[in-house]
Amino acid sequence: MGSRATYDKVSWHFPDGKNCPSLDAAKVHFNVVMHWLESRNLLSAEGREAMQIGIDSDFSLTSYMLTDKGSQLLATCYAEWASTVRYGIQPSMRLLEDCLRRIESGN
Repeated sequence: MGSRATYDKVSWHFPDGKNCPSLDAAKVHFNVVMHWLESRNLLSAEGREAMQIGIDSDFSLTSYMLTDKGSQLLATCYAEWASTVRYGIQPSMRLLEDCLRRIESGN
């Protein structure tokens, strides 16, 4: 396997983040994105195993957890999507949905 890209870490949000009120608040968008990736078959075996273990304070979202298409998606759109996340509000998946459609259509 090539080099691992790290897209996000719980610790970047809590306790290291500036506006995150709690560990539970930090974990919300990780749970949402991981379930979304799983529902679109974009998780590798490692990603599916991480889902079974659950999101904790040591969780990191990395390219090893993703299929090639999942890695392409997050490399292309994750930073923009993550910038829309607001603690205490359920994240919208629209941006990632749109990005996935563009990748699948070759645009």
